[in-house]
Amino acid sequence: MQSDPHSGSPKSGRNPWYFINPMDGMEMVLVPGGWFHMGAVEKDTNAFEWEMPGHLHYVDPFYMGIFCVTVDQFRRFVQNTAHDAGENWEKDPDGHPVRFVSWEDATAYCQWAGLRLPTEAEWEHCARGYDGLIYPWGDQWEKGRRVCWDKQKGPGGTTAPVEDHPEGVSRFGTYQQSGNLLEWCEDGYDPHVYRRYAEGDLTIPTVSAWRVLRGGSWAEAPRRAPISLRAGSRDRNYPDDRFSFRGFRVAKTVDFNG
Repeated sequence: MQSDPHSGSPKSGRNPWYFINPMDGMEMVLVPGGWFHMGAVEKDTNAFEWEMPGHLHYVDPFYMGIFCVTVDQFRRFVQNTAHDAGENWEKDPDGHPVRFVSWEDATAYCQWAGLRLPTEAEWEHCARGYDGLIYPWGDQWEKGRRVCWDKQKGPGGTTAPVEDHPEGVSRFGTYQQSGNLLEWCEDGYDPHVYRRYAEGDLTIPTVSAWRVLRGGSWAEAPRRAPISLRAGSRDRNYPDDRFSFRGFRVAKTVDFNG
């Protein structure tokens, strides 16, 4: 009897292309991995020095959350663990992405859910595909109509629900990897790490005062949005900081013995 490929754990039977994580209900998609174009590519004229050099980068197959973690999902985590996540994370409706969460909060959630934060390389591969797209949907900004930012804010003037803007999904089907909220990644932030990556050492930075953030947010001003909301754009902050334009999505390592 074959397992249902649309639900359950990826450890049951063959690795499905899609599954729902049983602990938190997160929908996840299998990203095949392999070599992809990471960092500054020739067609991206807005790339910064800390995105250079552009290079071919390898990642193993992994699962990525189709959506950011929602307020409702984060509430279940807090209720089950009594984690102290501050007072601001419940400001939005249940279907919106949870914000005002630190990297430390996001990591604690992942441990509870049996998941992890994506690495910066995994996040970028999922957002850009294999050929270094400038935005998750393609290479043109299209006046920002595909994402939640300054002129397309959600109903409360900030975020939009996690299922909004399907026209902006990545090639792997992930929502809002551009706009809505900046997303925490696992890596420590190193502005020069791409130099090492280009030489073949793909070990992620772990010792740093900062952690990586990716994806831009609803708070981007019009003059900055086309640059900050690129799929290759890199940001960072302290792991204990909580702000109104930061959230996270989850990832999971593929179990090849499943």
